[in-house]
Amino acid sequence: MFERIRSKVLSENRLAEIRKANHDKKIVLCSGCYDILQSGHAVFFSQCRELGDMLVVGVGRDSVISELKGPGRPVNPENNRVYLVAAMHDVDYAVLNGDEIKEGKIDFENIIKKLRPDIFVLNDDDSAVDSKQELCSKYGVEIKFVPRIVPEELEPTSTTRIIDKINYGFRAPLRIDFAGGWADVPYIMQGKTGYVSNIAIKPLIEYKAGKFNFSGYPRGSGLSTSTAAKLLEMISAKNYNSESKSLTFIAEDLFNHENQELNWAIGRQDQYSIVFGGFNCFEFGADYAKPVGEALPVEILEEFRHNLLLLHTGVSRNAQVAVEQVYQNYDTSEGKAALEKISACGVAFYEALVQKDFLRCATIMEENFEAQKQLAPATSNDYLDEMYAFARQNGAHGGKICGAGGGGAFVFYCEDPATLKRAMKKNFVDCFEIDFEFEYKNIKELNIL
Repeated sequence: MFERIRSKVLSENRLAEIRKANHDKKIVLCSGCYDILQSGHAVFFSQCRELGDMLVVGVGRDSVISELKGPGRPVNPENNRVYLVAAMHDVDYAVLNGDEIKEGKIDFENIIKKLRPDIFVLNDDDSAVDSKQELCSKYGVEIKFVPRIVPEELEPTSTTRIIDKINYGFRAPLRIDFAGGWADVPYIMQGKTGYVSNIAIKPLIEYKAGKFNFSGYPRGSGLSTSTAAKLLEMISAKNYNSESKSLTFIAEDLFNHENQELNWAIGRQDQYSIVFGGFNCFEFGADYAKPVGEALPVEILEEFRHNLLLLHTGVSRNAQVAVEQVYQNYDTSEGKAALEKISACGVAFYEALVQKDFLRCATIMEENFEAQKQLAPATSNDYLDEMYAFARQNGAHGGKICGAGGGGAFVFYCEDPATLKRAMKKNFVDCFEIDFEFEYKNIKELNIL
C-alpha cells in the first residue's frame, strides 16, 4: 500500500518528466505548508482538482515554515507532510518546495519553472497576490482563485486553531450556591419547577496537557470542583466542538455526561452556573434550565461580595450520606415541604439581591440551610452547627454550607469579614478562608471558544 503513496511523491528533477509525459493534460499546481492536514485542506485540494486533469501539490520545507511561522513550527517534519499530502485522493503528485523564500512568501518558483503547470491556484483571500501573479505571468501560467468554503457537514477549523487547542490551558470557574440547591434535581422534584441562585467564582481552575491546576482550592469544598473538572475535560476533547454550541447546549452536554456516570441522580445547577458564569437565578424544569430575570449590575454584586466570607470548615465532606438521605426523604411530607422551601429561597434570594437587601439575602441563606437540614440531617452535624452558631454570635447575619454539606465550606454574609475570619480561625483552628472573586465571563469567553 505504501508503494502507491511513495510513487506519488516527486523529486524536483522529475517535474519536467511529468510535464512531458502529460503534455496533453491540464496540470494544476497549488502550494502550502500543510503542517497538520485537516478538513480545510481536503476541500481545497478538491477545488483545485476540479480545475484540471492533474493536481500537483507543493509542500513547504521545514526551514521555510520555521522562518515564516516561528518557533515550534512545523509540528510535523517535511517528509511526513509530503507523504501525507500524496495520500490524499484528489492529489496526483506531491513535491517539496525550494528552500529559498522570495518576495510574497514564494518558495515554489523552482516547481513552477520545471513543471510549467497550466494553472496555479490560490485562495481568494491570499495576502500576496501581486507577487504571485507576476511569477505566473513570467512562466505563462494562468492563476485562478477559489473561495474558502466549509461544507455544511463540517465545522470550520485551521492548523493554527488545532495547535492552539492542543497547547491551550482550558479554564473554568467554581461556584457558590446561595439558595435553592436540590431544587434543580429533576428526579426528586417530580415535575415541579425549582429555582437556584448561584454565582461563578475565581481563581479559575485550569486543565492543560492532561493535568489539572486547582488553584489551591481544597477538593470536596462544596464549590463544584468535580463538575468544573468534567467540563474542562469535555471542552478540551478533540472530538468536542464548543464553537458551534450555545451555552445551554454545553451545559446540557455536561449535565448528560455527568448523569450517565451517576445514574441520572444529580441536578443542573452546577453545570449551568459554571458554563454561564456570573450571578444567575436559574429556573429548573424536568428537562430544561434557564436564567430568570435581568442580569444584575456588577456594582450591586461587588458591593455584596465585599461582605462575604468563604470559610472552609477544615472538615472533610461526607456529602454521600446527605445525598442518600435526600433520596430517602424527598417523597415524604417533611421532605416535600423542605424542597418547596428550598426552591422558594432560590427565587427569593434573587429578588432580595435585586433590591440590594443584603440582610434579607443573609436571612434567606440561613432559611435555606435549615430547610436543607430538614431534607437531609447529614447536611450538618454538631461541629458544623457549633461553627455556624459561633459565626452568628460574632457578626454573621446569615449563611449556609456550600453544596450538599457534611463538611466543606461555609459562606457567610457579615459587616466585617476580616474580623469574623479572625474569630473563627481562633476558635476553630482547622478552618481557613478561601479567597475568591466573582467571575462574570462565561465558559466560551474564558476560553475563546
